[in-house]
Amino acid sequence: MKGGDSPEMRHNQTSLKGGLKIMSRIKNLVTRRDFIYSSLLTTGGLTLAPTMPAWGASGTAKTWSPDTRDAAIASEEWLNGAFMAANPGATIDHLNVPYGDDTAKLVTGHAAGDVPDLTWVYSDFLFTFGLEGIASNMNDTVAAIGRDRFMDGAMNGIQVGGNYYSVPFVGFPFFIYYRKDIYEKLGLNPPTTHEEFLHNIEACHNPPEIYGYQLTNQAISDVWNLKTAMWTHGAYFFDENDNLALDRPETIDAWNFYKELGKWSPPGSMAQSDLETRALYVDGKCAHMMTTTSMSANFTPDNIGRFGAAVYPSKPGALGASLDFYGFVIPTKAKNPELAEELIKYWLSYDVFQEYLARTVVGWVPMMSDAYSDAYLNHPRISIVRDFIDIGGKAAANGVVGTGYFGPSKHAGALTATDVEKQIGDRLVVLDQKPEDVLKWAIDVIKSEM
Repeated sequence: MKGGDSPEMRHNQTSLKGGLKIMSRIKNLVTRRDFIYSSLLTTGGLTLAPTMPAWGASGTAKTWSPDTRDAAIASEEWLNGAFMAANPGATIDHLNVPYGDDTAKLVTGHAAGDVPDLTWVYSDFLFTFGLEGIASNMNDTVAAIGRDRFMDGAMNGIQVGGNYYSVPFVGFPFFIYYRKDIYEKLGLNPPTTHEEFLHNIEACHNPPEIYGYQLTNQAISDVWNLKTAMWTHGAYFFDENDNLALDRPETIDAWNFYKELGKWSPPGSMAQSDLETRALYVDGKCAHMMTTTSMSANFTPDNIGRFGAAVYPSKPGALGASLDFYGFVIPTKAKNPELAEELIKYWLSYDVFQEYLARTVVGWVPMMSDAYSDAYLNHPRISIVRDFIDIGGKAAANGVVGTGYFGPSKHAGALTATDVEKQIGDRLVVLDQKPEDVLKWAIDVIKSEM
């Protein structure tokens, strides 16, 4: 699912350099005069959105999304309501399907012919579902919205053979969070190498009061620690020619490092999810955690001074941490794909998207260049965490989408189908197996599925 030897499939690692900058606005899909502005909405929006011109969309569209946080649900409810108000003949029937269940439900639903008209995907599913015939080609939708509005790094990370099977909208670069107050007490500096990172983790480790790190691996949506340990050591699953390339010294080095992270983590952490354990970090029960910009949504004006962030260290010549994002998918067996496409266009029209960003989970950063407006970055909900968003921008500049170190691989489905990444993590830490033994097992598993 990632043709590494084709230039158009390569991950453009320079496309996001300079971080998430404020870009000049691109011409809006819907003109500004079509909007009626009013006072600031009490739910935390920008200046309003919208009375939108009706586009004639009609019928019912079933939609799925995985995030159950209050801001995620509220912002999507607002969006659906605004769309239906603009299109009186349209109805949006929405369902939250939690992480892990969502992808499995889509696969089984495809086989049974029972799928939504629109769903959110992430990681390698951003393109593997298309290669498997589950997701529709989205080239026309991307073109209608405006390809130049999207960040190149995101688009190049999911393009296969010139085709897109999802439409990116919000993302979450991964980086290190650390307890700034503990660093100041111990005289530590933000880590710039893997060795410094482990040193700081050990220095902060004082169980049961506080653990040095928080390693999670509950589901396929929690394997970012393993991936990032690999990418930043120069290890990868598939090389530039799309051949399986795990059997390298860099893999063993990365997996030994991963085992070290587990050594300083609280018991049972591998059975928990990233979102479940964020409270442990905020409450001071762990000193470090690798997660995304959306962690900053957990901070308040009273406690934000306790927290710091740093780009994940990389070995010379290696890439950076994982970069993930949500993309809209229209399943090939959708009953009302036309209405689903109109919903996507509406959602990503300039002013509507600005309003959505101001309402949704803080730290869900836009994958559209023109969305980094003064209004967005200076909004009260966003400006307080601006430092973390800036770190996310630096991390994204060298980030890796999905498992595509060299870009989308046609073999990525072998990883998702076998859940091998999660199993590697569990074997290394929970079962305490040697990296060399796990490597032999993993190669056999992936080859059997390729």
